[in-house]
Amino acid sequence: MAQVKTFSWTNPSTAVARNLDCGFEVAAIETIDVTNGGSWKWVKGMPNGYSLDVDAGTVATSNGFTPLEQTDRIGGAISAFTNASNGVITVDDVDTYGYAAGDTINVVQVADDQTGTTLNGEFTIQSVSSANKTITITANTSAYAAYVAGGYVIRVSDANGDAVAQNNEAIQGITVGTTPVGANSAAMVAIVYGDNPVT
Repeated sequence: MAQVKTFSWTNPSTAVARNLDCGFEVAAIETIDVTNGGSWKWVKGMPNGYSLDVDAGTVATSNGFTPLEQTDRIGGAISAFTNASNGVITVDDVDTYGYAAGDTINVVQVADDQTGTTLNGEFTIQSVSSANKTITITANTSAYAAYVAGGYVIRVSDANGDAVAQNNEAIQGITVGTTPVGANSAAMVAIVYGDNPVT
């Protein structure tokens, strides 16, 4: 028996590419436009970015399907760091990791301008804002080096001091490009087949 996963979604008014997190290496995929009809396929061995339009019998060589495999993701990606009398870290996926006030976090792999104390280190969270995608820490970072790029926030322990398990939140799946993602506002279904058998 093969690995199989089914996804369904409704495209926004302007359809955009999307990542499907399957949890396995993809061997084949088919997307179906339920609203307007039409389907697209890709199988392992086809170049990345290609898709077969089943109805037209044509192959698109760009904006098709591309396998996606991240090797490791155990912390939220940092996109900004505001040096202030309580530093503020912008984390694009702040809700994924369950950050909460009182948590101890480790900031790693930040590139800074090296003009002061490095932004990499261990901090305590004062507050978290899902709406603003920010974590405010208890440290005064006014004299720290200026943020340049990169970095991750890894939860070390919760407010009680209990260690937090490190879960890998990396995506293993496929990117559905703008060609096979379907029409604007269309209801879509994708059937994804894995590369390894399930026993």
